[in-house]
Amino acid sequence: MSSAPAAPAPPAYTQAQIALHWLSVGLMSTLVLAGELRHLLTAQTGLTMRSVMIVHIGCGMALLAVTIVRTMVRVTRRRVQRDGFCMQDACAHAVHLCIYAFIFASCLVGWVIVNAKGLAVPIPFTDLEFPRLVSADPALVATAVWAHDLLAWGLYGLLAMHIVAALAHHVIARDDTLARMAWRREPRMPVGARRSSSSTPRSTSRVHFSKN
Repeated sequence: MSSAPAAPAPPAYTQAQIALHWLSVGLMSTLVLAGELRHLLTAQTGLTMRSVMIVHIGCGMALLAVTIVRTMVRVTRRRVQRDGFCMQDACAHAVHLCIYAFIFASCLVGWVIVNAKGLAVPIPFTDLEFPRLVSADPALVATAVWAHDLLAWGLYGLLAMHIVAALAHHVIARDDTLARMAWRREPRMPVGARRSSSSTPRSTSRVHFSKN
């Protein structure tokens, strides 16, 4: 009986890719907290709105740079398609690219908001500033803020899909999709593969001794 060849496993992420992923998670979490909870933070912690927004804008600019690098790596990195999961892999790839696109657009619009208010985006730890994308324009601020909020909620939806899918792989499919992004990766066998392997009879060898 001939068995079908096993589907190629997805390539492991490099340490650089894992570091970029979790750096993105940290930056995203910080800027979301600073942006969405800015009024609560200023009321409860004594921080000024300026200091909270500096954190929000700084994390946004850093996330923009990291996302550009991650997009280049994702587009150029060779991907292995698994048999039977072509549509799943295509959907996952599309969601990732949409997340990067929404981050890129949201950060750029945030940059426009700052410049449209007549302010500059400073480069941390220097006396320099990022180029101004637009000149001061109060009318543009309202439109840009609306677009920024719309992009942010769209991004939250994509991130929710991404998180749910990762947890489904880990809890339901019980494969190593989520573990591949951990620093210490321990491969997990998919449920179907584990059941088939457990049902396969084990070959035993016996040693027969002859009596003289």
